[in-house]
Amino acid sequence: MDNKMEEVKTAKYDESADRAGLLVSVLCCLHCMAIPLLIIFVPSLATFFENPLIHSLAILIIVPVGLYAFIKNLKVHNDKRPLFIGILGMAAILVGHFNQYFLAEHAGHMHMHSHSHAIGTVEVVASIIGGLALIAAHLLNIKLCRCNHCEH
Repeated sequence: MDNKMEEVKTAKYDESADRAGLLVSVLCCLHCMAIPLLIIFVPSLATFFENPLIHSLAILIIVPVGLYAFIKNLKVHNDKRPLFIGILGMAAILVGHFNQYFLAEHAGHMHMHSHSHAIGTVEVVASIIGGLALIAAHLLNIKLCRCNHCEH
């Protein structure tokens, strides 16, 4: 048991992936929280922020960085909570991003405006929840890794 603990304690720990994931997750949350306000106060700017390319780019950064940080640092602290919380956060963000395809089959039964509103609401709420979960997962990952390397 002591050998396993020593092996875990000596694993190399680098916080940069978690810091990058944390930064991107915070930016994602801020972006998603700003959209409703922009729609109300500056509609022309809101169309830029609602650009699907921005969302796709964010996912292409958030998912690999998060998976890398959570899996890599699992070797340092041997606690699966950050990985599970991170995967749930990524799943929520993916649901938020791709919900238009899930809800598209119901478009014929709904008024077009309410359908568009439902998609926007699901996207924003799922993305914020996913972003907050990723922030929590990265912070927990950092805490566990730091605690594992301190002398107590």
